[in-house]
Amino acid sequence: MKLQIIIAALVFACQVQAQSYKKIHRKAIVVDTHNDILMKAVDRGIVFDQNLTGKTHSDLVRWKKGGLDVQLFSVYCDGDTKEPFAFANREMDTLDAVVKRNPGKIVKVKNYAEIIEAVKQHKIAALFGVEGGHMIENDLNKLEALYNRGARYLTLTHNISPNWATSAADETNPNPVIGKGLNADGKKGLTAFGKQVVQKMNQLGMMIDVSHVGEQTFWDIIHLTTKPIIASHSSVYKLTPHRRNLKDDQIEAIAKNGGVVQVNFNPGFIDSSFDRKEMNFINEHKAENDS
Repeated sequence: MKLQIIIAALVFACQVQAQSYKKIHRKAIVVDTHNDILMKAVDRGIVFDQNLTGKTHSDLVRWKKGGLDVQLFSVYCDGDTKEPFAFANREMDTLDAVVKRNPGKIVKVKNYAEIIEAVKQHKIAALFGVEGGHMIENDLNKLEALYNRGARYLTLTHNISPNWATSAADETNPNPVIGKGLNADGKKGLTAFGKQVVQKMNQLGMMIDVSHVGEQTFWDIIHLTTKPIIASHSSVYKLTPHRRNLKDDQIEAIAKNGGVVQVNFNPGFIDSSFDRKEMNFINEHKAENDS
């Protein structure tokens, strides 16, 4: 009898806990600050206002089902893409088309008041985040043009570096040269133009995203910015020592700055043994893959 009471109590506790997290999720304004679907939509012709389970990580159907309230769409292309600014606008056009087809489900927003209004109307609030300073083609007017289209953050670097800021990938290059570990001045961090980018973003009210940036670039930003910054998709270096992750002093600096860190759930950034396990798996199944 005593055992049955204990089991019943445990079952009840689990049910309460399950109800509690679901209640918190429903009451919260759920924000995802980084989604790469636009690049796939442009490159592969994916239409993401339908259920794409098994084809992509997310889509409009699953965002609604999962209780997502605010989605920032990554505007990105790799460093080999010609005319990245034009490509950025193509990605933005893709989202605009989805919004136009689904006015009752998703709406473009540009500020806090519009986000809250979208949430009240049970619509997903959509914004852009530009991933990589190369997308502005060394032109502050293009930065402002992307802002005017709804971009509310710029990740100053991706893994590749523009010539005015250095990425984490390039700053950790054991043999740095200009363009691969060093900026146009032959140093790590921000150039004079990079500092102008930060100042222009502060002026516009555009969030500075430090995911992907190198440590020197990070500290240059912290010492210069007058507004809170974000890390749109970064994890913790102390738990998983990957160059993409933030060290404790960086996390503390973001907190002091009034910014936020959004955790990246990529397995390689939250499990220090993932790369080894993945390689073991690949080697174990090599014969099957080669056949």
